[in-house]
Amino acid sequence: MNIPINGRIAIIDDQIKQAEPIINILSKRQMPLTYFSGDPAFLPEIGNNLNDIRVLFLDINLIDDSEHPNKVLKARLIPVLERVISEENYPYVLIYWTRHNGSEHKDLIEKEIFNNDLANRKPIAFLSAIKGDYFNFDGSLTDDFNEKLDGLFDKIDNLISQHPAYSHLINWENQVHLSADSTLQSIFSSYNDSEWDNNANYTLNKLGEAYLGKHYKTAEIEEKIKGSFISLSTVFKDILEHNIQNQTIENKDSLEYTEDAVIKSINSLNLSLNTTNYVKEIAESGNVLELQDKDSVFKKLLFNVLSFFNVIHSIKNENPDISQDILKKTADKQFKEIRKEIEKVWRKIYVVVTPVCDFAQKKSAYDRVVKGVLIPKKYKEFIEDRSEAVFIIPFVIEIDGIEYFLVLDFRYFITTDLTQENVSGLFRIRQELLSEIQSKLSRHINRQGILLIDER
Repeated sequence: MNIPINGRIAIIDDQIKQAEPIINILSKRQMPLTYFSGDPAFLPEIGNNLNDIRVLFLDINLIDDSEHPNKVLKARLIPVLERVISEENYPYVLIYWTRHNGSEHKDLIEKEIFNNDLANRKPIAFLSAIKGDYFNFDGSLTDDFNEKLDGLFDKIDNLISQHPAYSHLINWENQVHLSADSTLQSIFSSYNDSEWDNNANYTLNKLGEAYLGKHYKTAEIEEKIKGSFISLSTVFKDILEHNIQNQTIENKDSLEYTEDAVIKSINSLNLSLNTTNYVKEIAESGNVLELQDKDSVFKKLLFNVLSFFNVIHSIKNENPDISQDILKKTADKQFKEIRKEIEKVWRKIYVVVTPVCDFAQKKSAYDRVVKGVLIPKKYKEFIEDRSEAVFIIPFVIEIDGIEYFLVLDFRYFITTDLTQENVSGLFRIRQELLSEIQSKLSRHINRQGILLIDER
């Protein structure tokens, strides 16, 4: 079933007795939920409503059992929905109760409220249900309540199935939930109840020690616990990948899309996959740091990572009949001009390539970094792309409205004490990309070369 098992279901109904049957059936199916009566005293504070909701059951009359005009219903609904659904809430589906089988309340919910007042909280799909099919006017259940409620859940499942990407993402979240449970079971479930605390304390200590190494003994308690979490995450990731590989996907429809409706660009996806803006400790592996001081070395580095050949090639493409003498002079001049233009807007950077274990275990006497530059996108064609010493991150990074390519020169691999450097964090590279950089750096450092006598 395409319904979350991680607690991201919510019910808003001022009549607890009428919400209770849904609570019971969800509980029976082991699908945790959150119940809201609509009382402001028990709603999340705006800005503090952090738990995303995937499926929301909503009684549109949160006042009483009397009939009310849409204006009155709306005035009561909007403040409640603002508190339950945050602006950052991931897409969700809304199932709302109405008392009439007509378009009156449908227009109120689907057109007026979520198209106008709460457009930034709009669900990806709606499903309406008539309360009279489930409850009598005195609040008691109808004779065929159970059959009707089973049918409602079938409709919800079918509604989500009509949005394959959403159903797959709910499936993934469910796998995350189950994998987290399996992680804890695999490590902690064998302990005797009478000694559980003692054994669990021992295990968490050892997990933290596995990550922090010898540094564990002198680490603060908070750092030790975080180390334990990271070790658990290693096991969790393996279990999650195994569970994903071995599950059966139910909704196997192809994910069709039209290019003109796509909002998120390939480059923004690449940024999400490979970078994060979260930089806490300057020396953390993967950090991209901007150097504030003047450093003449970067002028030489820039000279090395730009290709004079590419400049010549560009000039020849525009002037196929140009003579060699003029070509050489023109290329020299243009090469210098390009460097000067780049130096006006470049960003001089360090990328921290210290092994993650060395950073975590405080093994490094000095931080290991590779120097590089952020070069504006418009100069990409002049970046050296044939040298093993030059590494170009193959997607654009936007900072302060300027698009850059990040270019590293492995010949400028150094050790330093970053606490003594005038640097600031720009962003952090995620582990997979960092591993690729470290691998290419290692290959550059360890290249053997050959003995060769040239005939002259």
